[in-house]
Amino acid sequence: MRIYNKRIGFIVSYQTLIPHGGIGQFAKSFCEMMDEHNIKVDIITDKEPSDNEFVKSLKANVVAPTESLRYTEHSNIFMYGDTYCYERMANFRNAIIKALEHNLYDAFICNTYESIQVASTMGLDECIQIIGYTHLESQIFKDTKNPFLDSTNEMMRKQLEMCGLWLGTQSKFNQVSMSISAWHLPIPITEQALLEEYHGNRDGVLFVGRWEEGKNPELFIDLIEQTKLPAKVMTSPNGVKKFEERLKKIGATYDIRASIVGQEKVDFIKSARIAFNPSVVESYGMAFYEQHIQLPTLVLENQRWTNNFNEDFFYKCTKKNMAERAKQLYERFEKPETWYELGSLKHAQQHEETIFHKWNKCFGEFNPKQSNSNTAKICNKATTTLREYIEGLNRKVICIDDIRSVLTNKHKFRVLYTGNDTYLSKDPAFEPTDDYNGTSLFEGL
Repeated sequence: MRIYNKRIGFIVSYQTLIPHGGIGQFAKSFCEMMDEHNIKVDIITDKEPSDNEFVKSLKANVVAPTESLRYTEHSNIFMYGDTYCYERMANFRNAIIKALEHNLYDAFICNTYESIQVASTMGLDECIQIIGYTHLESQIFKDTKNPFLDSTNEMMRKQLEMCGLWLGTQSKFNQVSMSISAWHLPIPITEQALLEEYHGNRDGVLFVGRWEEGKNPELFIDLIEQTKLPAKVMTSPNGVKKFEERLKKIGATYDIRASIVGQEKVDFIKSARIAFNPSVVESYGMAFYEQHIQLPTLVLENQRWTNNFNEDFFYKCTKKNMAERAKQLYERFEKPETWYELGSLKHAQQHEETIFHKWNKCFGEFNPKQSNSNTAKICNKATTTLREYIEGLNRKVICIDDIRSVLTNKHKFRVLYTGNDTYLSKDPAFEPTDDYNGTSLFEGL
């Protein structure tokens, strides 16, 4: 049986746990990186995920509330200006409690502003490292455009100042731009094969993103119409029809893919000759990162998010000269070797080698609270799983103090994390077995 060094709770909304979104891709690459370094990840979410195939591909267990509150009423009330969804917050709370009934955690990574609010106010911040991770530009900068109320954007930033909360962000630029101290915790690349050279034929202009205003897809359509170059599009299922309609209308040659991952995604990116990323709203720009490793990539000038990246490895343009710049790059970089010679791929390879060490250093800086008393009930146990211990308390609903009691006394035990359980044992020779305690929380998932 595999024994893990740590257990991390990756808290994320089911709506973003999808292959064509930045947070979903982060979930995938984070789980793979942690698994490679023998750290178990449980994804803790507000509802059962809808994309079962993508979720099954993740190297993680998934914990969702047994019953979830609906969001319809919230959406109707805040139709034109969004705010904290209290139903979602209740769902996150219940999912975290469900996870804590079965396992102990060394850290929680909070990937929505609502989960930050929930996890950091449960009274566990002295025992579990709570990391709020920035995915919204408004968490970092005040002058942003988004669908949230001004008061909500302000609260998003205020909650990051909470005592006991650790902050993580994707880039050095974000880190120095924040008014409070944060850790530079990069997102690992989603597909390791994008770090390998390609020596085949290339054609077409690549666009990666959903059909939404912030991604600026209309400008991509304009570029294709002006240059008459083939279009290659990676988008969401909802975006396919819109891209098809617009590209057909201008008589373009095109290839559109929806929600692709793995080797298909790698091959599709590598097969393009150049990329155009006209996005005007990004907290980081993961799609751009993946593109510019393999391809000369055009971006609009004066975009704040491009400061996250080395200017030596991409090209800027205006709306007026974008077509001319694209055609120049298209002619210059017919062969992929011409792009690799400039060093973007090598730069990315070196960057990726540092990512786990940055995360691990952050984990290592946290010192959990420890109890010197032996009065807690858990201290009477010689060997148990957390699940068995909690069940033995015979409570209808778990009390958070029960969890805190175990966490502050876990240093008195050997803590063994398996795929499904957390074992606590005072026996130096104890080794868990598959049949030690029967059915697990995750059996059948």
